[in-house]
Amino acid sequence: MRIIDFHTHIDDILYGGELIEPYSELVWTPGDIFEWSGYRVAGLKGPLEKLSHHIEAIYIHHRNQFGTLQNILRFMERCQIEKSVLLPIAPFTDGMQYLKKIKDIPSLISFASVHPKDADKESKLKSQLDAGCLGVKLHPPLQNCPPDDPGYFEILEIVRDYNVPVIFHTGIVHYYIAYQPTRYSYGEPRKYEKLIQAFADVPIVLAHLGMRQAEQVLELGRKYHHLYADGSNQRLKLLKQAVDAFGKDRLIFGSDFPASRQSIPIKIGLKLTKNDPEFQEKYFWKNAQSLLEMAGK
Repeated sequence: MRIIDFHTHIDDILYGGELIEPYSELVWTPGDIFEWSGYRVAGLKGPLEKLSHHIEAIYIHHRNQFGTLQNILRFMERCQIEKSVLLPIAPFTDGMQYLKKIKDIPSLISFASVHPKDADKESKLKSQLDAGCLGVKLHPPLQNCPPDDPGYFEILEIVRDYNVPVIFHTGIVHYYIAYQPTRYSYGEPRKYEKLIQAFADVPIVLAHLGMRQAEQVLELGRKYHHLYADGSNQRLKLLKQAVDAFGKDRLIFGSDFPASRQSIPIKIGLKLTKNDPEFQEKYFWKNAQSLLEMAGK
């Protein structure tokens, strides 16, 4: 079975640059329950909500330390993944940084990334795309910028000319120990609708199917047919609902490595596409391949 992992990361996407003392092996944290449960356990509410916040942030920080080139190649071999798409997040990482590392590794593909407030974002984005990046990754919570900021509209105007896909993080996630509810709320899927409406000719991928806010992504998927969703960090029940909302041509396999071991979302994807070999091919590689082949057309 062919697999293209449409959602992976390397290097330090939380603070920038090379990882300091990267891990060679995954370490256990209480947050591993999210993955072990097949993402059925995904955040605690009520009096345990603050505890959940800290568990999530600690988990993310430890997993971030595992995001090295050597580790992703090792896991890809273990899971028999043919290609992985690396998603940088500016200003912490960018496409040029990734392209230099993967120059002689055909199994890895890089997207571009720029910050919406960067005064030089146009030249930086064009440089990355001209150098071989096949899409663009944007992340309002980590970039600490609301999705309706004019900078994102300016970025998508540039992307429109290159005819490449854009993948946005969606979902409220607690990346840091500090309580930053406004910043984390930038991942709320419904806040992307102005952008989605304005760029009906740009294929937009909503990463994680909105995580705990999946219902909002399902609603958007029914309304806008240039939207795609990747299944990273998402439970089987909601992925099944996404088939009705998006159809079988607009769902894409993704793992969010190193936040995931890759094997868990593969198992979920196999259950999702069970007894449907045509859908299995579309979900695991054909839909991703069609987006990656858009560049330059």
